[in-house]
Amino acid sequence: DSGLFSVKYMLPAGSVHVVRVIYGYGPFIVGPCVRSWEYYDVDDLMFTVVEPFSTVLPSLAPTSSVAEEDLVAVYDTEFTAPRCFDVGASCNTWFKNGGVGRDANGGYENNAPNTIDGCEDYSIGMHRHDESIERMRVRSVEGGPLSVGKEAMFEIFVYTATDTSGRPNPHEKEVARFWYTPDVISKDWSEIDYKRIDAERGVQLLSTRFMIQPGDNTQAVRLSYGYSDSAVAGPCYRMDKYFDVDDLVFEVNHGAIPVPSFQYIATLDSPLPNHSKSIAATYDSEYTVPRCFEHASLCHGGFVLIRGVGDEEENSPNTIDSCADRTGSSSQKFESIFFMSVQSVTKEIMTVGDWVSITTAVTSPTDTSLRPMPADHQFIIHFYYKSDVVSSWKYITSRFRQPGLDSGLFSV
Repeated sequence: DSGLFSVKYMLPAGSVHVVRVIYGYGPFIVGPCVRSWEYYDVDDLMFTVVEPFSTVLPSLAPTSSVAEEDLVAVYDTEFTAPRCFDVGASCNTWFKNGGVGRDANGGYENNAPNTIDGCEDYSIGMHRHDESIERMRVRSVEGGPLSVGKEAMFEIFVYTATDTSGRPNPHEKEVARFWYTPDVISKDWSEIDYKRIDAERGVQLLSTRFMIQPGDNTQAVRLSYGYSDSAVAGPCYRMDKYFDVDDLVFEVNHGAIPVPSFQYIATLDSPLPNHSKSIAATYDSEYTVPRCFEHASLCHGGFVLIRGVGDEEENSPNTIDSCADRTGSSSQKFESIFFMSVQSVTKEIMTVGDWVSITTAVTSPTDTSLRPMPADHQFIIHFYYKSDVVSSWKYITSRFRQPGLDSGLFSV
């Protein structure tokens, strides 16, 4: 059983980029080398990007005269959630969504449920005693207005439960799921992160990064936070009797990303950017990964370089940091990646500021009957990138695959 998966991201500044795909079986744990999974295959692909003289893309002009202070959201009766109506460097609820459902003292969260689609809290707990979301903020990582193609930070203060000893499962962890939609009308939520938190830790600051995607000028983030060890995904999945969910609506600069005119480095020896060119990667012994050394619109690893798992895979592990596969002895019986490519969405030579698509083909194990199948285990594909070989990995997104599914193409 095989499947084809594809995700997109924008190329940041940097001339040598690397993408990583991790395909494995286990609970939803985000990390560039998930060593806690029993079975997984991990592979990298390195490629070259055209970098104009000015490696920093010009900032988009804000749609209003808002300065770079922290904008404070107000409750919006149209979208029934806190909202910043202007574009700024950040958007902050302060404490407008503090509380959770109805607490034991009869108090309510102001303007509950504070979600754009009516998803409600499900809690028998008390505010600041049991799981509750207190404050949310979205801010630009680079500074400047929140803009399509730029990275944003989603930050949330939460109250962890003060005492779980009387609950049916006192040793479970609290679960925080981070969601994002680039269009508050379609409400097409994508999960961007997942964290498990110990209870009885007081106030905690949770955060994750995400790339602002094309869509509508009005976008939203969500945190669903509850007491459960379950890994069942869903933007309105009520994990337990202690569950709080809140949204924050914000505005972004939306339009064509202004890429500088093409002034190439003097030593650059590559086709003009409007020429389509496909290159097959070769193994780079210095960085120990398949690599496309020339500029191209498409870089692919073929069906040979990364096919297989463990010792069966040629030049294993095919990663720049020696993150190794952890699986059985045959790619026909265990999780395996057998194809990777990166391609410019416009089909032109990949250049800083372009959107590119990472595509991978995987095979699922033929028999899982002898494996333990706990409720929180799934077949998961993680996508990562880095814009140079020494920087840290940045998480893009994940895809889920159940055993026995037919082949399919998934994209964001």
